Amino acid sequence: MIVREASDNFVFITQHDHAYIAGELFTHFKKEFVTIEHYESLKFAIHQHDRAWMIPDANPLLNDSNKKPFTFIDYPERLKLHFYKLGIDQIDLANSYAAILCSMHYASFYANAQHEFGKQFFEREKLRQKHLINKLKIPHDRLLTYQLKILQFCDDLSLYICLNKPGVSKEEEVRLFKKGFPKTEFFHINGKTKIIAFYQKDHNIIKFNSSPFEGPFDIKLPIKRISKKLIKDIGLADAFESEPVTNYTIKLI
Repeated sequence: MIVREASDNFVFITQHDHAYIAGELFTHFKKEFVTIEHYESLKFAIHQHDRAWMIPDANPLLNDSNKKPFTFIDYPERLKLHFYKLGIDQIDLANSYAAILCSMHYASFYANAQHEFGKQFFEREKLRQKHLINKLKIPHDRLLTYQLKILQFCDDLSLYICLNKPGVSKEEEVRLFKKGFPKTEFFHINGKTKIIAFYQKDHNIIKFNSSPFEGPFDIKLPIKRISKKLIKDIGLADAFESEPVTNYTIKLI
């Protein structure tokens, strides 16, 4: 779950909704950045990369230590890894090529894991990737590595949209992408500078120092805004279930 906190409420965005936004961003990429080969599998991987969170996000949990909802960042690690594996398993049933990309994405989080269960997850996913690459008779991983870069950029940009309040000033953005998106120099017009996003002040409009997209477009951001009082009165699970989804339109230019 992605959670933004305000003085009297929390804004909730499910990970699967965030992933869907990432997939929609991909469909607007400039054609020179997107290969025809395995295009549909890449699109499927980006749209589905966070389906691992569908079960936990359906029943958000409250962190007893700080009395705030768990987010994708501080969710209990062993549970998170269980759902990561389940999500990749499900993607593999539909599209093994997409499963390779999603496995590479999740495994990258644990490349330098210190705890044993993180190391085990990383090694298990590396074996999965090897097995699926052999099964699909993929001769080399150069295209997969490039497509992973696209998936991760779409993921990061969608996170930027979800984590920041629309219209936020650059100074007040969350720290994560304030100085640009990692490994995005290739998508900048000069090939050397990271892509940096910023909101037009007090508007739901995002601009870039160099746009990777064909042209302006809109995306829908589905949220649930739940008051802290309601959570205190009836509990997080019931409050989340009772609150309707509201859609906001964000324009990227």
